[in-house]
Amino acid sequence: MQPKILLYTIAPSQNAVRPEIALLEKGLEFEKITVDLFKGEHKQPPFSELTPRGQVPTLVYGEGADKIVVYESIAIIRFVDAVHPQPPLMPPASDARAIADALMRMEEFQAKLDAKNIFGSVMFGGQTREQLGERVDTLLDEIPRWNAYASGRKFLAGEQFTLADIAVFPLLMHFEAMGYDYAQHTPALSAYMDRCKERPSIKRSGWLDAFRQFVASRNPNQVLANV
Repeated sequence: MQPKILLYTIAPSQNAVRPEIALLEKGLEFEKITVDLFKGEHKQPPFSELTPRGQVPTLVYGEGADKIVVYESIAIIRFVDAVHPQPPLMPPASDARAIADALMRMEEFQAKLDAKNIFGSVMFGGQTREQLGERVDTLLDEIPRWNAYASGRKFLAGEQFTLADIAVFPLLMHFEAMGYDYAQHTPALSAYMDRCKERPSIKRSGWLDAFRQFVASRNPNQVLANV
């Protein structure tokens, strides 16, 4: 019998949707519990007692003395794939090249791509292209690298949808929300994103609609448009 799974989340978050996609890809049953960060619910019990950082997403796996709490979105999706290996979200051991690509994309995502994200500064800080200055230039230098990674293949590690795609795709939507024209500047990445948007797990999550509605409500500066 599958252990009880609780996923503490918030609908528009690109971090919080990653575990949901992984759980849906695995066909696992889970309960979503929304934590309203804007109301400070992450600082209040019972959620604040689960994680020392008070952050979403947080996954609770099992119950009672056997309960396991996992936070950090990448840690959660790795955990889900490890304890429920079928269907796999990493390439098989026989495809060493694809494994290498998936692992590199995940590490690069955390160290290089997410580290350059300006979404918070734009969405919540209202900063303009002029205020962001070199931060925009640095991001614009980074995105074409991912166009090369997406070229000539269906997903980032080849034909298989992997943890690397679950990690990277939601973040790429941030740049689209700030006006980046993938079709014009990075056509391979544009086609890749279209395939991800049609992925059944991503559609079932409802995240794309929630994210777009949130972006529309904030009306962010289109700092990546016409660049």
